Amino acid sequence: MDYIFDDWKKILTDFQSSVSKDLEEIHKQKIAVQQMKTDIFDRLDKGQYISDEQRIVLSAPEIIIGNVDKSGSLKGSGRVVIRSSEVDLEGVGQSGTIVSRAPIIRQVAVDPGIDGQEAVVYPQSAVLTQARSVVLQSNDAKDAFSMPLSGGDAGVYIHSDQTMSIDASLSSDLRKKTIEERVNALKKQKDELKAVTDKQKSDIDSFFTELKKVMDKEEYKGGSFMKTRINLVDLEKAREQVEFLMPALYSTTMDFIHGVSQQAELERQIKALEEEKKAIKSGDDFKKKTTGAQLSLTGERISLTTTDTDGNLRTNPEAGISVWTPQMDIKMNKIDGELVEKSQFSLSTENVEISTANPKKDGGEAPAAGKVTISSKAVCIEAIDYQKKDKTFTEKGLAADGKVSITAKTIEVATTNPKDIVRDDKGKVTKGEYHAEGDVIIRSKTVAVETLDYEVADGKLKPKSLTKDSKIEMRSEKMGMLAADTEGKATGSISLNAKAVAVKSMDVDKEKLTDSKLAAGSTMTMVSEKMYLGAKSKDVKSKKLQAVSEELGAFADKTLEIQQGDGKALVQLSGGNASVGGSKSQIYGDTTINGKTDIKGDVKAPKGTFDNLEAKTSFKSQNISDGFAVPGAPGGGSLSAKLKTEDAPKE
Repeated sequence: MDYIFDDWKKILTDFQSSVSKDLEEIHKQKIAVQQMKTDIFDRLDKGQYISDEQRIVLSAPEIIIGNVDKSGSLKGSGRVVIRSSEVDLEGVGQSGTIVSRAPIIRQVAVDPGIDGQEAVVYPQSAVLTQARSVVLQSNDAKDAFSMPLSGGDAGVYIHSDQTMSIDASLSSDLRKKTIEERVNALKKQKDELKAVTDKQKSDIDSFFTELKKVMDKEEYKGGSFMKTRINLVDLEKAREQVEFLMPALYSTTMDFIHGVSQQAELERQIKALEEEKKAIKSGDDFKKKTTGAQLSLTGERISLTTTDTDGNLRTNPEAGISVWTPQMDIKMNKIDGELVEKSQFSLSTENVEISTANPKKDGGEAPAAGKVTISSKAVCIEAIDYQKKDKTFTEKGLAADGKVSITAKTIEVATTNPKDIVRDDKGKVTKGEYHAEGDVIIRSKTVAVETLDYEVADGKLKPKSLTKDSKIEMRSEKMGMLAADTEGKATGSISLNAKAVAVKSMDVDKEKLTDSKLAAGSTMTMVSEKMYLGAKSKDVKSKKLQAVSEELGAFADKTLEIQQGDGKALVQLSGGNASVGGSKSQIYGDTTINGKTDIKGDVKAPKGTFDNLEAKTSFKSQNISDGFAVPGAPGGGSLSAKLKTEDAPKE
């Protein structure tokens, strides 16, 4: 004999077998199960069901829905579910209010399904809030909130006592890991739930078997009126057995349907998550390609401050604004790309650091990388104190201990004008040319250019030694070093000091820059009111001074004098007279003397030829004697030095 239990059993079996199928098939089975649930609740003489095909209106000044007593107080735990395709909560009037209060309030934009067991995400899933004033406030409170929650002027106000995070990003590894952990948890939950539903299905089948046994007894299938009367007591017992079994059957069936619905939802979520995991990009495909995630802040004025709610600026080491990104653009351009007129970027702080150092993973090194480019019509770097006068900050003077340092392996200061310069992806110039223009002006009381290695001694940097193979080069068509005041009067000094000093006018090899040949038409002029060549003082003098040239001239308007050995030997040109003096003077080679010669002293010669010989006082010879002897002429005397060695003035 067929019973409705057989239909129920088939419906439940089909529903259980559909948990691994698609959502559309599950929904078909749920429709059949829903009709079965309706039949079950119709047979249960419990609860109250109010239904109307048109409309039900509850009207009262105050309406309380829940597991409450007559006073409206909660009697015990309970659950209120409002299920509909559309749910409207309306607080009417100017002071109309909707209040939601609970320890946890959760809003999730998913489809719960007809039985509330699903959580399906659709493309249109959204949580929308619209108001003149929106306030989100998180307070670090215990037992009671001390800060009132109230709306203000039109706008959005978000506050947190502790942490606030706004995140617009995608992940790959973390997302995969999270999905894997969640799938494993869902699978474990599904297996546990399947064991429960299998046991419930077995219990339901047992209930159906027992009910059929009771209903299938021959003596209850019908018969004569007398027979029915005779078995009325047994029939009443059968009815009691059915009534005893039915509530347990209904309860177990409801639990089973609920469990299978949960099982179907778990299966659906597992499939959806595994499909999502397959679509996740990984490796370079994720790291080097855009994810499309964006966070936009748009406003006429945007302010970021590290202040507390009392308005105090937080200056503790933990306070600050941190930006971590591979690229940052700060632009003050119009939509067409043109700079906003009088746009300004200001940075005011006690310390500013811009670093392109690249720390290595092991932490042992941080080599410099990349570059810093400042491009402007005028660039000013200064260390100056300011003062406020007439509501305007003006320059007061150089900052005490002010210093501008530029340290690099190569430092280039250029006023070259680029023309059609093209660079490759590594910054190398591949096309174009440069033309030197403009000026480089250095104004300072002291300018030092040095190539020294330094060491730390007594907490200070001190010169250690000259840098090996160091070099300073200056190259230009014209070069001038001038120590003259604004009136044109020479002042101060210029000093060149090195182990080897070369001053040349020579052409050089264009690649090696080594000496090639004397520059055609070159000249060198060295002139001074006083000039000291070869000696700085009596004790500091050159060991060798050599002058070599195709033509060598030494000119002096008053006196030209060459001394040797502190005036022991002299060559002197003074007042139109040429004099040679010393302990012994020697002339070698053919010598011609033009003009009158006055010799004061003895003359000794192996041979003499005279066109005319005259002896005014005496004449002696070993072979000839004439006249009488007289005393000889006085000695030749000595030549006095006119010039004396002077120490060169100190620098």
